[in-house]
Formats: sequence, structure tokens, C-alpha cells
Amino acid sequence: MSFLSNMTLGRRIILLTAVWVLIGIGLFGFLSMRALSQSTEAMLRERLTVAHLIADYADEVLGGALAQLKYTAQDVDMDGPQSEIEAQIAGLETAYSRMSISTLNILLLNSSGRVVWSSRDYDKLAGTEMFAYASISQTMENREPQISGLVSAPLTGTPAILLSGVTSLGKLPRGVLVVAIDIAHSSIGGFIRPIKLGETGYIEIVDQNGLVIARTEPGHKLAPFEKSDHPERFAALIAAGEPTVGTCHTCHEAGQQVERRDVLAFTRVSTAPWGVAIRQSEKEALAPTEELRLRLLLSGGGLFFVALLFVGVTTREVVRRIGTLAAASRRIAEGDLSSPVIAHGKDEIGTLGRTFDEMRLKLKTSYEETQQRTRELSSLLTVTEILASSPDLSSLLQAVVAKAVEVIPAASSGALLLKDAKDGSFVVRAVSGPDMAPLSRVVPGPGAGGPECLIPGQANEGIRIQAREMCSAFLRASGAGLKARSAVCAPVVRQAECVGGIVVVSLRDDAAFSEPDVRLLQAIADNIAMAIEKAQLTGEAEQARAWREADRLKSQFISSISHELRTPLASIKGYSTSLLRQDVSWDEVTQREFLQIIDEKTDELRDLIDKLLLMARVEAGALKLETEPLLMPRLAQKVVQEAAPRTAKHEFAIDFPPNFPVLEADVRYIEQVLRNLVENAIKYSPDGGRIAVSGEVRSDGIVVGVSDQGVGIAPEHQSRVFGRFYRVDNPSTRGTPGSGLGLAIAKGHVEAHGGRIWVESEPGNGTTFYFSLPLDHHGASTEGQEGK
Repeated sequence: MSFLSNMTLGRRIILLTAVWVLIGIGLFGFLSMRALSQSTEAMLRERLTVAHLIADYADEVLGGALAQLKYTAQDVDMDGPQSEIEAQIAGLETAYSRMSISTLNILLLNSSGRVVWSSRDYDKLAGTEMFAYASISQTMENREPQISGLVSAPLTGTPAILLSGVTSLGKLPRGVLVVAIDIAHSSIGGFIRPIKLGETGYIEIVDQNGLVIARTEPGHKLAPFEKSDHPERFAALIAAGEPTVGTCHTCHEAGQQVERRDVLAFTRVSTAPWGVAIRQSEKEALAPTEELRLRLLLSGGGLFFVALLFVGVTTREVVRRIGTLAAASRRIAEGDLSSPVIAHGKDEIGTLGRTFDEMRLKLKTSYEETQQRTRELSSLLTVTEILASSPDLSSLLQAVVAKAVEVIPAASSGALLLKDAKDGSFVVRAVSGPDMAPLSRVVPGPGAGGPECLIPGQANEGIRIQAREMCSAFLRASGAGLKARSAVCAPVVRQAECVGGIVVVSLRDDAAFSEPDVRLLQAIADNIAMAIEKAQLTGEAEQARAWREADRLKSQFISSISHELRTPLASIKGYSTSLLRQDVSWDEVTQREFLQIIDEKTDELRDLIDKLLLMARVEAGALKLETEPLLMPRLAQKVVQEAAPRTAKHEFAIDFPPNFPVLEADVRYIEQVLRNLVENAIKYSPDGGRIAVSGEVRSDGIVVGVSDQGVGIAPEHQSRVFGRFYRVDNPSTRGTPGSGLGLAIAKGHVEAHGGRIWVESEPGNGTTFYFSLPLDHHGASTEGQEGK
């Protein structure tokens, strides 16, 4: 369509608008006709909805009436006193009165359907058989409350509705309670009377026999027991329970000609065998739709010409305003962010103009923020380079404070304070600028010290309070607060704790700290925190290397001592053997006994040296725990099995509870502890004595005990049994003396695992050594372990 490209924007708009207006009018006409059809359907659905609302109201009233009837029927005692029956029936009448239900009579029937009591005219109704009413006989047969259609009231013949429900004693029916309702003066009939549906519309309530129960105006006056003009159709709809909506004709007598076509909406009442019908003249009901159809046809043609005129007038203004926006967009593209975009009107073009201007302002703000961020990043890069330039933390901090004062335009002076771990005061570590005389310590606390300090908002409230108190205390103590006009304090935070802060102050009235200044200062404080953390980690790494070197030297020293001690022992033993072989005057038996003594003493001396070396490792801190799963009952069994063959004079027992925890520990050292305690018990237990190894689980760990039946330990010696070279030289309390190294080594091993060891003993009643190991320290579990 090359001819369109040669046309101006205004002409193209007019031409295209005309085409689209024609298409639009055609489409509008089609949719309008369709909408009118849908409007007609909606009107019919509306009529059906009104019918449903009326039916729902009838269901609500009748349901409440049936519930009250059923409740009263269950409580009526037909054999009870007359006064009690009258009181219960009076309560029912009161309840119906509150529900705006008018009762003609209330009857009480026996199981044969005969009247045994009535609220009115009992003398005339007594003994009357009422099963002729279908709803009453169905109530007696089904034992369920029933609502009848329109029937003649007993005795009076007045049109009425009967509500009936059974009275019972246990599970057997005794009789029927019947209420005759005057529907014309009750809430159901009264509810529909005020409803008006134009000049010809009215509402009917019909029963299952087609009898009209109630009718609104302007329908003709309701005659008693009048049938509707479609009784069979309504009866079928009530029986089927199906709502319907459509058109019908008004022929109230057979053979009459059709008077007019009506719109009919019909639905059933759920609680009773009734239906609600809404009827209105089709001409009246559809009059608004037909009128709207005509108006649409007339207005469609005029709309086309009005649209063309409007397009011609507005196109020139639209083109002009679009040209203004195009010029503004060219200025923005050329980098002019200061000239505003002029926007007129509140229409889309005006909105577009204002949007252009908002975009210009945001671009300008973004450009300025980008420049500010660039300056901040450049400053932070400089601070980072300063912090990485030297290992001397003090000189680095001084340089960083000076740089902070330099890069923040409003700053005149600055200082860095760090917390002293001993007393919680803040020590001034670096200052820059005038009126910042260094102080030795600043103790934070409430109170003013110059202007209020700004604190960055990203810190939590507790740290903000600490930083504000620290800043105020510094300004108050240093004298800078007397001249400062504004101040900012950025907290130095390590591991969620305020360990200091960097303070900058402004001494000029015309210089205030901006949000970017506060943000930049906090970033510098964060870099200081990382530098302090790095310095601490570096120091800890150096100390750890020193400790490892010390451990290596300790192990080397201990190995050297071991070699120097073992070599002379081997030489002594070899020399003794050589000497004895040269002495021919000793017989073979004497030599063998002497060699056996030398072997025993040498083994004891070697064992003593091993214990000395192990004790040296314990005291030197050279024990290296290699943890693995430890099954204490099995370990105890192993130690006992190894010790039992060396002594046949003692009885051993092992007692551990089921599911004893599995610990993470160094099995070698715990085995050494058990072995030392068992050997100690063997050494001091009398022949035939019982040695027991037991264990128990406590809330904070496990406890293992080794007990014997020896002579015991005196109370004054119990506190020293785990000391080095402890000896018991009194045979009355502990047999042969010992070195005490085994118990001292056991104590060191247990404490290395985070536990403790102790003794309980009474002279003459044996001794029990206990040691404990914590559960949480060793990650205990109970998998796969049973007590032995």
C-alpha cells in the first residue's frame, strides 16, 4: 500500500479512522444485536432467579416450621395431663407467631388417626378420623414430617396447609401432631405480595395438584381452591423438580383463545410439593430490549459522521503534540538531561509527555548516582590498597582515617576508636584533622557531646546504640563537639559485635553529611573490620606454627631421652650375663635364678622408664588423640582376659548395662587407663578377692569403675593417690609400695579426653577407682553395643 506511505500522518489517520469506524460500527451492530439477545436471556434468568429466591424463602419458613413441629411432637406425652399438653402446644403457637405463621387449628391424633385433642372446637372434632388427608397418612406411614398442598381445613373448610409430624414413645409411633396453617395470613403469602413486576407481572405459588396457594397483584383476585391455567404442566414440573423459563399463553379456561403471550419462570419449593411461577406479558418484559434495538440502529449512522468530524478536528492537535515529544526525545538522545519535557493535557499523549519527563529525571538521577558510586568505589579501592600495602596495622589505620577525611567532602576531622578487650573502654587508635587531640581512653555512656551522631541504617539497633554512645562520649571528651556542626559514626563490627567505630565531624555550617557520605564511611569501617580480622588471623597462624614447632622439639627431646635410657639397660643386662658365665663356681640352678631375677628387675625398670616417658608426654602436652569408635564393654573384656592368666587367685566380673554408648576416643589411651586400674586392683586385692569392672550412663557422660576387695586407702591419702611417685608404705592399708605412676598416667589420659578420675575407699572395705568421659565431647551413640 504505497499510496499510504506518501500521505501525511493527518490524512492517514483520517482515512484509517474512517475505515475502522465503519468496521467498528458494523461489528458494534452485530455485537449489539447479540447483546440484546443475551439481554433477553439474562432477563429470563433474572426471572428464574427471583423464583428461586422466593422458593428459598418458602423453604426457610417451612423448614423452620417443620423443625419446631418435630421438636414439639417428640416432647408431647399423649397420656400426660391436659395442662401439660396445652402448655406444649401454646409454646408451639408462640414459636409460629414469632415466625409470622398464622395457625387455624392444632390437632393431636392417636395411632388410628382420630382426633384426641385440638386447640379449637375439640367438642366438634373429637374422634374425627383424619387419615383421609394424604399428608397425615404418609406421616404416620413414613414417620417423617410432611407438608400438604392446599386442602380444606377440618370442620371449617377454609383453605389451609397442613403440617404433620409423629409423636413417639421410644421407637414406636404413638400419634400425629397436625397444624393447620392459614397461608393467606402467614409470612409466605405476605412475602410475595409487595413484589411488583410492572403493569402485567405477578407471582403465583401452586401446589402439586395445580391449586393456587397465593398470588400477587395485578393478577386477578384469587378464588378459594382456584386452579392455575396450566395445572397439569405445573404438577409435572413439581413432580420432576425441574426449573423452567420461557414463554406461554394465558388461557385460563379450556377452549379459550390466546389472550397474550407471557414470559414464565417456574421452580419448585424443596420443602413442600409446591412451585413458584413468575409471569409477565412478553411485550412488557421485552419492551426495553426492543426499544434499545431501535435506538442502536438510529445511532449507528450518526455515529459514523460524528466520528469523522471528531477525527478531523483532533488529528491536527495530535500530530502537533507528537512532534513536540519527538523533539524532546532527540534532545535526550543528544545528552541534554536538564531541559524539561513540556506535557499538556491529561490524555495519553500528555501522559506520554510526563513519562518522558520522569524518564529524563530518572536518567539524570541515575547518571549522578553513577558518578557518586564511581567516586565511592574509587575511594574504597584506595582504602583497600592502603590496607594491603603494609603489615603495620597502626600505620595503616592512620592512613585510612586520613583518606576517609579526604574523600568525604563534608568531613573536616576524623578519628578511629577500637574497644579494649580488658575493660570495654574505647582507645583512640588514629586521628586526622584539627581539634582531634588524641585521647588514651573513651568510656561510652549516655549524655550529649556536641551534635547528634548519624549512624548508618544497616546496623542493628543494639550496635547503633553502642556506636551513638561511643561517638557522643568521644566528642564530649575530646572537645571537638564544641565546634562540630554535624558528625557521623560508622561502627566497626566483627562477629556481630561492635568493636569500635570511625568518626568524622564537620566544622562548617554549609556542609552536611549526605546519605552517600554515610554509606561510604560505613564501607570504610567494614574494610577496617576485615583488616583487623586479617591481622588477628595472621597472628593466630604465626602462633599455631610456633606451637607446632614446640611440639616437634618436645617429641624429639622425649625420643632422645628414651634412647639414652634404654641403651644402658641393655648393656647392664648383657654384662651381667657375661660375668656370670665366667664364674664357674656357681652351679646352673644358681645362675638360672640369678638371671631370672635380673630379667624381672630389668623388665620392671623398663616399665618404670616407659611410665616416666609417658608421664613426660602427658605433662608436656605431647599427647595426640587419634579418636575412633570405642566400645567400652568389649575393651573391658579384652583387658580382663589379658590380665586373668597372670593371676589365678582372683575372680573377675564385668557389668555394663545394655546399649552402652559408643564413644569417640583414643582407644590406646583408654585401654591403658583400664589396664593400669585393673593391675592396681590385682596388686592390692587379697587372694580369692573379687575384681569388678562396671559402667553406667549418666546425663552428662559415662562412668566406668574398677573395684577390689583389698584393705582400702586411708582418707588422708585418697587426695594424693594420683600424684607422681606417690607411695603407700603402710602394709596395713595397701600392701607393697608402688611408684604411683600408673594412676598419674591414667589421670592424664582421662583428662586429655575431657573427663575426670577419682577414688572411693574405706579402710578394710576395698577400693573403687572411677573415671568419667563426657558424651557430648565425644559424639556418643548407642549403635551396635550391648552390656557384657
